[in-house]
Amino acid sequence: MKNGYLSTILVGTVIGFSGCSTSINLAEYHPVNIKKGKHIPSRDKLTGNHLPKVIIMDIDDNNLENAKRAKLGRSMAVDINKELSGSGKVQVLKRVASKNYKDILNKEIKAAELGREIGEDIGQADYLVSGQLSNVTYTHKFSEAQRIRDKKGRVDIIPPSMKYKSCVEGTLKVFSLPELVAVKSLPFKECSSFSEDVRSSSDIKPSNGSLERKAGSLAIKKIIPELKTFFTPKGYIYEMRKNKDGDIIVKTTLGSSFGIKEGDSVKIYTIEDVNNPLTGETTTTEVKIGKGVISDKITPVYSWIIVKELYDGREIKMGDYVKAKYKFSIWETMKQQIDKIDI
Repeated sequence: MKNGYLSTILVGTVIGFSGCSTSINLAEYHPVNIKKGKHIPSRDKLTGNHLPKVIIMDIDDNNLENAKRAKLGRSMAVDINKELSGSGKVQVLKRVASKNYKDILNKEIKAAELGREIGEDIGQADYLVSGQLSNVTYTHKFSEAQRIRDKKGRVDIIPPSMKYKSCVEGTLKVFSLPELVAVKSLPFKECSSFSEDVRSSSDIKPSNGSLERKAGSLAIKKIIPELKTFFTPKGYIYEMRKNKDGDIIVKTTLGSSFGIKEGDSVKIYTIEDVNNPLTGETTTTEVKIGKGVISDKITPVYSWIIVKELYDGREIKMGDYVKAKYKFSIWETMKQQIDKIDI
């Protein structure tokens, strides 16, 4: 891997691989120098030793009485922490209490800025996960007793009942650090309910917060697939080769230890600057520039990717990366549906 700007590899709209073969012979490819990207990651990321470091803040309850009573912002942050900590895709640094998050956040931003300056990982956070509740409801509905007669004339009596329902609505956001720019927004809206027999319409049970917390938990579970997909480990590109036919392969830090395997499809991304004409501020954004497939040359710490397509004459630079889509098991999908069944 060389560092100079000796040459740039421009790849056409479609790379000329035919069929779906994932087998490659490295001896048929010669190394090619790659231009450095503007946003080169730190050395530990390029060597594959980095999981995204994440701070999880309490969800802002927006001064909503139902949310405050249930301590919903805290419980939803706990749910996010549990899901992400167990995913193996991120390193959760801490869950910051809302009363002191500003001081801790300032420290993380300074650490991130220092880490970027020296090109080293000094324990700085890469992302902050937080959000805000926009509406939280707790309602009840009384149903009168019913007499139901079957075809044989037998009468069943359904006692009076009270149905309770709680709904939560809001938005979860992922912010990149140190810029504190929102890079992912996940709106959520979910409800939970239960019924119980009562004697009269006056037998109303006040909320103890459990139903609101269950609705919040269901809301988090619903958006977790997309959140985990966002945090799917990146495979940073640090070597490129080309054969006599012009076909391109790239070596990345995405290895089998991250759960990927031969034949998995990947998307290729770069980071670009975006200027806001209103504020004059410059932020960064992730841009998809192509796609590929993981070849048979894969180890726990690296993989060779067959570049299948690049969009609009894009070029691959050192520091660009690939991501495989997060896949849920059949059990995880079924469990999400079971959790939504009313008690």
